[in-house]
Amino acid sequence: MDDHSDDRGGMRRDAATDSPPTRYDRASVRRPRAAQFSGAATGVGVLGIEICQSVQALDNSVPLVALKPTMVRVYLDETTVAASLRLRGELCLRQSATGPATYLAGINELKLDPADALALDDKRENLKASLNFQLPETALQAGPLIVELNRLIQIGGADQPFTGAAPVAVELTAGPPIRVRCIGLRYADPQTGGVHVPDAIHFDYFRSYLSRAYPVPAVEWSQIVVDANFAPPFQGATAVLANAQIAAIRNSEINSGTDPRTHYYGLVDDANGQHFMRGRASGIPAGPQPDTVASGPCGIPAGFAGDQDQSYADWYGAHELGHTYGRFHPGFPPGAQDASDATFPYANGQLSNADRKYVGYDVGDPQLGLEPKVMNGTTHHDVMTYADRQWVSAYTFEAIRQRLADEDAQFAPPVA
Repeated sequence: MDDHSDDRGGMRRDAATDSPPTRYDRASVRRPRAAQFSGAATGVGVLGIEICQSVQALDNSVPLVALKPTMVRVYLDETTVAASLRLRGELCLRQSATGPATYLAGINELKLDPADALALDDKRENLKASLNFQLPETALQAGPLIVELNRLIQIGGADQPFTGAAPVAVELTAGPPIRVRCIGLRYADPQTGGVHVPDAIHFDYFRSYLSRAYPVPAVEWSQIVVDANFAPPFQGATAVLANAQIAAIRNSEINSGTDPRTHYYGLVDDANGQHFMRGRASGIPAGPQPDTVASGPCGIPAGFAGDQDQSYADWYGAHELGHTYGRFHPGFPPGAQDASDATFPYANGQLSNADRKYVGYDVGDPQLGLEPKVMNGTTHHDVMTYADRQWVSAYTFEAIRQRLADEDAQFAPPVA
């Protein structure tokens, strides 16, 4: 089958599009001044409160997964103050309107300067342009959550009054973990005799990406390395051979008691770009079918698809694994990818349309040196595309969340 038309096939190294780099913000520091309010304002204006996991809209319409790391962002209006001031924040958290309150301090300070006002959409795409709060695990239990701004504290000054800060009520939905068995496939180069095996960093990046991007509270992960039953040069059918080997290992392990909800993925080192095995899923099931396996390459990206970190195994693996949860290709870039997902809702495979409704959020991973960041929804693309700078859209987030729940219910092993 033609590589471009096969909706199970992964990206080639030359398939990613090139789009302009995102802007990086520069922090500035000014001495604190006493707060002064502009015009008839009676306090600092609050423009919105956004409760963010992997992707979110300002109206908090993307479902939230219980026990998944969650950030709250509070957006303030610079035009309601007459002089620059530095602020910190405090939230009030409740599980019901009349329930007991807990209070949470922010993790940053915010400079509010009327001479440097940003539009709300620009604030959402700049992590330094909001007061940010990391919700504790106690606030992330399944059920209702009411979030309200409780205090604005001027650095070196008194609490500041504020207006427009209506409480935000959301629901945290319980969901299963994602269960992944990642199998490194070791092979020998028949020309050089060199043996190639995925480095530990590629397993780590893949696992981390799933925990940060996928709609799950946790990743139940295991990994092994085995000898591959194939060798380079790799062809289009090599991933078919890899998947057959992965499926055989899965069948054996499931029969021996492994959780049947576990998805299996094969990881093949690209030998510093010399032996790139294009990824592939064994199928795209219309319903829950965790025995669908996939495999893909790993290596140092060196700018592949806009990736500048230490491994492309993360988003590439998340793409192939997405097929095993029933996700198709949005069809972007045109000509490089089939458009097998006829209902993908955003232009050009993006996270958001031009209205900038959706913004991607990455909580980062300190162990891998990955800082938290936000992602412009019009310059980042869904993980099921072949485009650069990939993350999960709200559409893909919700579809995988539903499929995980269906698999959990249908394939849960019997309780002894």
